[in-house]
Amino acid sequence: MLEEAITEWRQAALAEGHAEGRSEGRAEGLREGERALLRRQAARRFGVSAGDALAELMAGEQDAERLAELGDLVLDCESGEELLRQGRSMLATRG
Repeated sequence: MLEEAITEWRQAALAEGHAEGRSEGRAEGLREGERALLRRQAARRFGVSAGDALAELMAGEQDAERLAELGDLVLDCESGEELLRQGRSMLATRG
């Protein structure tokens, strides 16, 4: 009986760990997609070099709000230089 309880506990813990891993994987995938879209939009608007520079700037960024703010900058800025300057400033001041 104790052995069965331990087996059930292990299976439940394993299932919970898998669910948590899937959730984390989905969240990372969404952020990766957001970063890729922002890179593409910046490249289309300001040129490939600006898109590449933005990609480097936001590499590893996980905060959805910061990524949304970078997306706003892609729309609001008049040049790639302005985009990168404001993006660097925004990311530096928030963390």
